[in-house]
Amino acid sequence: MNKKRMNAMLGSITALCMTCSTMTNALVFAQENTFEVINDNTKETVQPDWESDASTNKTVYYKNMDSYHATLMEALTAAYKDTNTKEPKEIHCRPGANVGTMTHGHVADSLTIYGNGAYVSSGERDLEIDTFKYDRNTGNKINETESDLAKNITVIVKDLNGIAAWGQRRTAHKITLNFENCKNMHRVYFSGTTGEMDINLNKCSFDVNGDENGNLKAYHSPVYSNANGLIKIDKCEFKNIDVPINLNHKVAGTQTIQVSNTTFTNCGQGIDSVHNTKTYAAPIRVVASVSGSKSNLNVTNCDFIYNDGKTNCGNGDILLGDGQSGASGNPGTVTLSMSETKADVMAQHKGYYDEKGTVVNKDNATTTTVQKSEVVKDQPVGVGQEIPKQPATDSGSGSGGSATTQKLSKVYRAYNPNNGEHLYTTDYKEFMHVTNNGWDDEDVAFMAEEEKNGKPLYRVYNPNSGLHHYTLNEDEKNTLVSLGWHDEKVAWYTSSKPQSAPVYRVYNPNDGNHHYTMNKQEKDVLVSLGWSYEGIAFRTAPIEK
Repeated sequence: MNKKRMNAMLGSITALCMTCSTMTNALVFAQENTFEVINDNTKETVQPDWESDASTNKTVYYKNMDSYHATLMEALTAAYKDTNTKEPKEIHCRPGANVGTMTHGHVADSLTIYGNGAYVSSGERDLEIDTFKYDRNTGNKINETESDLAKNITVIVKDLNGIAAWGQRRTAHKITLNFENCKNMHRVYFSGTTGEMDINLNKCSFDVNGDENGNLKAYHSPVYSNANGLIKIDKCEFKNIDVPINLNHKVAGTQTIQVSNTTFTNCGQGIDSVHNTKTYAAPIRVVASVSGSKSNLNVTNCDFIYNDGKTNCGNGDILLGDGQSGASGNPGTVTLSMSETKADVMAQHKGYYDEKGTVVNKDNATTTTVQKSEVVKDQPVGVGQEIPKQPATDSGSGSGGSATTQKLSKVYRAYNPNNGEHLYTTDYKEFMHVTNNGWDDEDVAFMAEEEKNGKPLYRVYNPNSGLHHYTLNEDEKNTLVSLGWHDEKVAWYTSSKPQSAPVYRVYNPNDGNHHYTMNKQEKDVLVSLGWSYEGIAFRTAPIEK
């Protein structure tokens, strides 16, 4: 169990153990019978004093110079001018604050920004990298055609809404961008072919229609890069965007794109007439434009959703290659791997569209429909034949049986910091919904069996407390339903094998919460803090790596 999970657990027992001494960060568990969970280190290393006189009317704190600033743009300028600080530099935003208007906030050093739920309110809202040259003494721009990037840098942004990054690559230095839990982002858009470009988006969201007030709108093509590098997009949401992921690889070398656990809702419609997107719109578009370029796309557990009669504009859910009249006549290679994803995959060659955007040569495109139960394994993609696919191989139980005797499913765990509840679900959309609405993502907790191989675990919901309860005992479930709990039927099927790993159940008498864990040490610590041990709740197969 990582530090974030442990802190979440402590939050649920605060009222019970107010007199207990504070537990240190050294109390970190490793789950039994499971994979290693890497600490995501999302906590701030310093807590600015937002009640101090120095912070009055300020929204951003620059740690390295112990200074408060009115806007993020001001703090970025201070960080740029600071030539004495060892990198990475740190910027902290006032929780939930409007950190101001920003267009081209210049960055040329490794930097971490802790957003704390703050937001960039207007402008292009972007961190500008490797495009302009500034003066380190004044912080002023001095050249628009040269870059002052002098080294490889890593920029990390956590929990900052409305943020973006932009650049026109000019140097050969590597840029690594990590965005975590940033909502209603504008774009991460880098043109140019020099330098390696790694982009990591985790639990981020983009919507052309913006937030609930119609602000913080996404760009029509928010994720874009021409350069070599690794693009990883995990647990993200894209809504109403014509070309959410648009990777046009324009240099010899390799660009690897990994898209996982991500939803695309009403994307790829091709309705942006300003950018004439109908000839290249698709939720995922990958092009290797020049000879010697190779783009490797891997798509895992993604959903392409079209509501209210909407559809994509005809380029499929995944578009590989370029069918526009001005496309390259000597493109590179695109390969595709897919699993746990239903999608129409369309391959196009130059000349599918004419210069007016009309389909003129249908032979220059081929569509393959891949079902969720099928996989594609590292297949070169071209026009003229469907992409080879095969049935997904069932997962083994890890208990000595044949690899095709049973199929296991993931049970996800999320934590509600408001009431201390942990939600367990096999429904990834439900998991995504709650984690995008303030719950903490705690990844995979258990594995579920197929119905034919397991025992049903029932889930009921208390509308008064907002808590869920899970039990193998149908009589217990029925009793709770008779007392007003909602019957949510079978949550998943547990292992019926006595040698499978036990999942322990403990009860918090202070707030009515139950907690389920495979980790005996975690169970023992909670019991020592006043939770009641209720025995083995059920058994589970090993969590798959």
